[in-house]
Amino acid sequence: MDVILLFPGQGSQKPGMGKELAEAFPAARDVFHRIDAALGVPLSTVCFEGPAEELTQTHNAQPALFAHGMAAWATVVDAIGGKVVAAAGHSLGEHTAYCASGAVTVERGAKLVRRRGEIMYHVGLERPGTMAALLGTLATPVDELCAQATREAGTVVAANYNTDEQTVVSGEIAGVTFCGRLTKPSRWITSARSS
Repeated sequence: MDVILLFPGQGSQKPGMGKELAEAFPAARDVFHRIDAALGVPLSTVCFEGPAEELTQTHNAQPALFAHGMAAWATVVDAIGGKVVAAAGHSLGEHTAYCASGAVTVERGAKLVRRRGEIMYHVGLERPGTMAALLGTLATPVDELCAQATREAGTVVAANYNTDEQTVVSGEIAGVTFCGRLTKPSRWITSARSS
């Protein structure tokens, strides 16, 4: 049987993530220790204990998800490693997939995603933004909604075309909020602010 690995992106993090895995499997625990050492911060403590406000900050969430993904991979690599034919990920998860495929080491990957998260965090402080999922079939095409919102409130663009009934928009808070109001209120969910 062929196996394809798929790793999640930012937004999947939650306090307690990886704690039971690290307690049960030495290989997972080792990954968390290696990443803590590589980053010079107790990332595993933030993963295992939170608080949520600290874990969800982009510069922590991204390496935390990477660490969790690599810890999970470390627990199953001996059993299924030879059956893996592909690895992929959603957004940040792509970096976890690169590491699982052997393209980068765990330590190098952790440093890369930590830096990626730091840059995104600081840009978000300088120019706060947010994202929202537009759900259901839209009466007006999403690109038209974004264009109108940009003209009238603030920059907003389609960021992810997930399905025919779910598109994520991203941009300035006022623009994204306005774009959501152009649809029925039950059809949009604000998901994350970058500040």
